[in-house]
Amino acid sequence: MFRFSVRTNQAHLIDWREWGPEAFQEAKGQNKPVMVFLAAFWCGFCQRMDETSLSEDDTISLLNAFFIPIRVEESQRPDVDLRYNQDGWPTVIFMSPDGSHLFSVNFMEPEPFINLLVKVVTLHQQGEAIVEPADAQASADDDSAADNDRAPLGPAIVAEIAGMVEGLADKVNGGYGAQFKFLHPEANDFLMYLYETSGESSHLDHVRITLDKMRGSKTFDAEGGGFYRYSSKADWSEPHPEKLLDDQAALLSNHLRAFLLTQDPSHRETAIGLVEYLDTTLSKGQAGLFQGCQDYVREDRDSSSSAMLSVIDEYLYCDANARAVAAYLDAWWILGLEGCRERAREVLDLLWETLRGPDGAMHHYWDGKALVPGLLGDATETGLALLHAYSTLHEDTYLRRAESLAESITQRHRDPEGGFHDISISGPASLSRPMKVLAQNARLAAFFVKLADLTGKEAHREQAVWALKSFPNAHRNYGAFAAGFGHSLARLLSLPVIATVVGTPGDPSVIEMAQAALTQLNSGDLVLQFREDQEVPSAKIEIQTGGRPVHTVSDPSALTHGLMLELGRS
Repeated sequence: MFRFSVRTNQAHLIDWREWGPEAFQEAKGQNKPVMVFLAAFWCGFCQRMDETSLSEDDTISLLNAFFIPIRVEESQRPDVDLRYNQDGWPTVIFMSPDGSHLFSVNFMEPEPFINLLVKVVTLHQQGEAIVEPADAQASADDDSAADNDRAPLGPAIVAEIAGMVEGLADKVNGGYGAQFKFLHPEANDFLMYLYETSGESSHLDHVRITLDKMRGSKTFDAEGGGFYRYSSKADWSEPHPEKLLDDQAALLSNHLRAFLLTQDPSHRETAIGLVEYLDTTLSKGQAGLFQGCQDYVREDRDSSSSAMLSVIDEYLYCDANARAVAAYLDAWWILGLEGCRERAREVLDLLWETLRGPDGAMHHYWDGKALVPGLLGDATETGLALLHAYSTLHEDTYLRRAESLAESITQRHRDPEGGFHDISISGPASLSRPMKVLAQNARLAAFFVKLADLTGKEAHREQAVWALKSFPNAHRNYGAFAAGFGHSLARLLSLPVIATVVGTPGDPSVIEMAQAALTQLNSGDLVLQFREDQEVPSAKIEIQTGGRPVHTVSDPSALTHGLMLELGRS
């Protein structure tokens, strides 16, 4: 189903095609150039182009008569977006009838856009080159490095990424970078991990500054709830008006971890508010799964005083819902929110039952049916959610499902030369070539490391090495976005310790015991689990390392690195 701006427009009169082999076969058969309009649901310039350039009679006539127009949303087709996005949305891509990429533009006003369409048609009909071969933009390259560029996986890379993130830390406004602000929850996770393993307070201090500054700024919607995804100003004062499920889930996890480490009630309050936002605003559709995002659009785009309309992306995305599952399970045992456990279980079961295909591949989203199978990100996030469920609910079904996904990922996505491909099903144009993406492989490595920790199977750890081995040095191009790579590599390089807190969800003694485990054991690969037992008067913790029997501790002060050394010798 094609979606257009909620304001008056005629973009729907264009004979749009779905991205797929049929559209490209039609272009080749009719010898027509292809125009792809790559948009985002919440993108203001995409909506404006719907209302202006794509609503002009000349535009509609030209596209319907002389082009094969294809409309794609980045949230529905992240694989297409990865290959063709040019500096944001909308990206308008022109291709030859055989699917070769000619050139791309971004937002254009009606007159220059119509002139461009006329020029493309004229040159094509005259048999002339629309662009010189040297000017045609190549498809996006993957992030893997050539063999002679690869640095060995080791602590030096972790330290370098840590230095990159610290160097980008804005000490005044919080966040990362000095000109504008993305949320960067993965960088917050990494800094909290560095604090847990090193005790260096500056890491945690910056996360606290970041979360506090965001919470006190316009980037947080104090009235409607939730966080906007991006601010054009460094002090978080100029947010773009969209709130994505994926961001809310990641920030919920950030605040819950910060609460464990600090017991600061402001993080608890923010976490509860995020749960309420997700349970209401992003839960108005099909029972169980969360909707994709909330956007705000002015009723009259030319009037700053016109009313703001709330618009919900009703599609149900696999990867974002899986992230929400993990966050909700933490909200259950850390805050004692019983409803979060049941919601997480319901969402995870729905993902498995509705978005997993008969061949084992996860589909990307649900719109009355499961669509777009075979994306690595969906399988990875579902796998991580399953392991989180196993670590808190202790039901073997979740571990078996995670192992099943691991097998499917290995069969479908593994590159014999190192790394894992982003797609397992090829498609037209640039989708004929799979890519290896640093951020996706970093998340996959985290999945394989935790799966190895929980099963004791070293083969999974070897897959984590495989996921990361192609990318050393590529992280330097990612800034704060490389934090996930550093985090996964640091865990991979450490010996696992399984620490299971046993007690009543939300009990202060549970928080105290978890905090002690995170900050006193100094483990580089601590798997923190929870097991409910309301008969225990005060929380205890069970520690397992190197496959040795469980050691039970009832006093948080006894959780020290010395205890770990003692266990290692026993």
